[in-house]
Amino acid sequence: MEEFRSIVARFPQRELDIRRRFGRDASFRSICSDYEEATRARHHWQQALKETDPERDRRVKEYNHLLIELEEEILAHLSRP
Repeated sequence: MEEFRSIVARFPQRELDIRRRFGRDASFRSICSDYEEATRARHHWQQALKETDPERDRRVKEYNHLLIELEEEILAHLSRP
């Protein structure tokens, strides 16, 4: 469950779909892994530097954008038969 914990937290109503797709789709597992990694990286940058540091803000913004893209990919996979 560790590989898709964050995506289930983001879309709890889709947990069963996520678990099923994760079990049978290597591409989906890879996207979930990327999502987990990006979530951890964003958390790191949110905690690592002072709130007023422009590097922190830039990194957090980049990871937010990446997470949105990955969420769209995940939802696209879940909508496939």
